Amino acid sequence: MTQRELADMAAMSIGALRDLEQGRTVFPRWATLEGLAAVLGIAGQDLMRACPPGEDASGVRVDVLGPLAAWRAGTRLAMGSVRQRAVLGLLALHHGVGLHRDAIVDALWSDRPPASAVAEVQAYIHRIRASFGAPGARHGAGQTASTGGALTIATVGASYRLEASTDELDLAVFRRSVRDARSAAARGDLAAACRLYERALKLWRGDVLSDVELLRGHAAVVELNRSRADAVMDFAGAATSTAGPAMVLPHLRELCVRERLNEQACAFLMMALATAGQQADALSAFGELRQRLDAELGIRPSALLEHVHLQVLRQEVSWPVPGLPANRGQGTVTGWMTTGPRVGSSSLAWETPAGVMTSTAFGTVDGPAEQTGAVPPGAHTPNVNDPGVAVKARA
Repeated sequence: MTQRELADMAAMSIGALRDLEQGRTVFPRWATLEGLAAVLGIAGQDLMRACPPGEDASGVRVDVLGPLAAWRAGTRLAMGSVRQRAVLGLLALHHGVGLHRDAIVDALWSDRPPASAVAEVQAYIHRIRASFGAPGARHGAGQTASTGGALTIATVGASYRLEASTDELDLAVFRRSVRDARSAAARGDLAAACRLYERALKLWRGDVLSDVELLRGHAAVVELNRSRADAVMDFAGAATSTAGPAMVLPHLRELCVRERLNEQACAFLMMALATAGQQADALSAFGELRQRLDAELGIRPSALLEHVHLQVLRQEVSWPVPGLPANRGQGTVTGWMTTGPRVGSSSLAWETPAGVMTSTAFGTVDGPAEQTGAVPPGAHTPNVNDPGVAVKARA
């Protein structure tokens, strides 16, 4: 591979690559290292060991795509108690948008907060700011933030907002890479899309905030796990279309292990396996999921999965598959209910090729649906692996 080819594949200039090679760049941007690692086949964990994320020029970095980790000037930070770590995780998941103090209290103590809850949250914010840099600097009416580098926590009224550049937060890098991958796929550059999907998915070191038990099942965590699954399946669609499914197979296998009843994921896995010439493995994946659906839910595979199974049996696999959307964000909302402005007060009913499902991952609500139509921004496509999701009817 020539330097020019490497630079093009890593989405960087040839000059930047040469500066890095010859040592003229002392603190390379973390996104640059991630791009090179993806092209060269270096695992995310190996890159983390070789170049801790905190060594980039920004000085501070927070990672949530796996166990919570924070870095400052190359040193991993101890982020304190379980609840303090949960606060940082929540702010990172809502970076750039902000989170009301009441929503933080609800996440930490559920429906039984102590009288000191607000004071404790304020103390956690102060300690997190102190770990990032000098705390408490004012920068605008009603707003405060740390001054230790570009990554800051701003106070706006009764809300807190983590402000970070893309390279300071692995979640932001993931979202940018997925967005760029989908743009590349939309303009027909599937090879570039596959590289970008691979870069995005290699950032993951495990489940979202896997060491923060308090946030397990939180709506933002569920949503981000769903985004990861959607990226895997979009990657599969692009890779299968380019007759290069081998690169996505590890991600599909891992997804099917995490979401054992996800029929769309299994359909993509079967398609990729069959396209790669592994028909027996594709049929085995179908048989195993059919048994699980019968044993755990008492239902048969959906028409979509049966269709893919028939294609594999006939060795007539083709892409795209009718009913298997290239973008899992498409579907028909059959009931969307909102009870108020606070986080965690919505419920979604979604009609998919697999059937009609309802998601209560955003909280439980009662009463009739207030509106139907397009998916609201940020809504996820629920499946039977999400907390509170139940299959209501088969299509």
